[in-house]
Amino acid sequence: MSGNSSIEIEFPSYVLEYDRAQLRKSLQIAGREVAAKARQNIRNSVGGGRLYYGPGGSIGYRGGGSTGAYRASAPDQAPVSVTGTLARSIKAKLRRGRTADVETIRDAAFYAKFLEAGAKGGGPAKRNQRARGKTYVSGGRILQPRKFLSAALAQCAPDIRRRLADAAVQGVVMERVKK
Repeated sequence: MSGNSSIEIEFPSYVLEYDRAQLRKSLQIAGREVAAKARQNIRNSVGGGRLYYGPGGSIGYRGGGSTGAYRASAPDQAPVSVTGTLARSIKAKLRRGRTADVETIRDAAFYAKFLEAGAKGGGPAKRNQRARGKTYVSGGRILQPRKFLSAALAQCAPDIRRRLADAAVQGVVMERVKK
């Protein structure tokens, strides 16, 4: 053997590909699971907050047509279901994109964001004398958050992680790249 010998080994190029259909299906299942958990939390909430008496305004608001007592939810509890509108409005939908698919969970009730994030305002408006008689809402009520969607997501997170990891591992394929 000569003193300057070398061995060259060439490996073909491979790339990891994954099955988008399997991941998409897992995303849809996860979205439906979170939406179902949020609806279940709302329907099973018994309330621990303020007690209201009698009908609550218009027909669709706080069970407006119903009589009797109604106990609202306390902060950091799921909202209490009176008419069922909030629970019925929660839907999961898959949006497909070129680069990624996104599962969205939507709550169509207009007050859902107020319940999830909290809100300030309401109550009687007061005149601010320094603002030349303009009416502003000052003070008023503060609605503490009643997290129902984020709580449902937190409850379902371990199962979602496991499901998506399994789908990703099962769907991975090594494909040879042409040079």
